[in-house]
Amino acid sequence: MQEEKICQQAPERAFENFWYHYKWPTLIIAFFALFFLIAIAQMSSKPKYDAHLLYAGPTYLDGEVVAEILQSVEKAADQAYDITDNPADYSGDGMLNCDFNKIVYVPTLTAEEYKENDIYFNGVENLSARGQFDNLIMIGEYVVLMIDKSLYDETVGTGAFCKLSDILGAVPENAYDECGILLADLPICVENGFRQLPDDTVLCCRGKSYVNNFNKNVQDEELYEAQVQLFRQIVTYERTGE
Repeated sequence: MQEEKICQQAPERAFENFWYHYKWPTLIIAFFALFFLIAIAQMSSKPKYDAHLLYAGPTYLDGEVVAEILQSVEKAADQAYDITDNPADYSGDGMLNCDFNKIVYVPTLTAEEYKENDIYFNGVENLSARGQFDNLIMIGEYVVLMIDKSLYDETVGTGAFCKLSDILGAVPENAYDECGILLADLPICVENGFRQLPDDTVLCCRGKSYVNNFNKNVQDEELYEAQVQLFRQIVTYERTGE
């Protein structure tokens, strides 16, 4: 009986001995294992977008307006190609899945007007929004861009935006400059959602970025070309008189 009791206690003592000596390494390994399992699960469940669109300007866009903008973008895509063979459909699932990010940024002149007219203005948040915008432009994940004109003027000199001649074959007569077109000069400006954007919003296209070459979601050549195709479809959209 004594020997049997010792045999039963042996595994328990071995575990206690192991835990005493290797408690913290075990906990650390378990933590990182759980962390990587959660990260992998989130990555696998992350939706595959066909395009990444960004608005940066003084207008706040609620969820309903964003949904309307994306519906109008899909309308422009459908006008160019049937969705089943649309080159903007990067995933090939027969749907146009777009990620839309919005940054509320008040340009310098508008901010000064706010202050002069005692309109509430949070300078710290605005500075943070500018930093977020600069970071997103540098990374290059967002390709189809809708930017406040003054913000565009301050950024175009960085060379981050594509020349319209490289995308459309020539610079349109209604172009703002060689890289952008004012939204007000495009037929899509009167479509749902786009009507909520200021007329001086500039539509432009981010050039392919190599900053995060390790990130395939950002730098994938086919994904980038699909977004350029969508930009073309937005620019060339025509009202049908319906």
